[in-house]
Amino acid sequence: MTERDASGASDVLWATGCGISAFIALTCATLGTCLDVVLVARTQGYCLGDLSAGEGLAGLIWAASRFVIFPLLSGVSLLASLPIILLAHLSLFANRDWLKASLMLLAALISIAGPMVMIVHDVAVEGITGDCEPPWWPSWLPS
Repeated sequence: MTERDASGASDVLWATGCGISAFIALTCATLGTCLDVVLVARTQGYCLGDLSAGEGLAGLIWAASRFVIFPLLSGVSLLASLPIILLAHLSLFANRDWLKASLMLLAALISIAGPMVMIVHDVAVEGITGDCEPPWWPSWLPS
């Protein structure tokens, strides 16, 4: 492999690393927001039954706030993963493929961690009320 080929492969890995984290952030900002709102609504429906008009309006306002907050949280998680991506491309780590791959996996996990914690938090705080716990809620998570 010539140095030019190695440089091209490194550029592809650089774009793939940042691209994967950006893809995760965009996916979490869109699909994660919808998943969060749907899970909270279904959990409230299970625990509270039919909601009154006032509770429904409060839920709508809460859901609208999530369409603003969730993309911001996804962006912050993406920014938190960038130092790991930069670290993976230092010459010390770039020459070891297994180490670079594990750092890129760590960056992807950091990108998805913030939105997933937000979903669990919202379902536990907004959805689960009183002693009601949905049958699908894991016992090891807070309620």
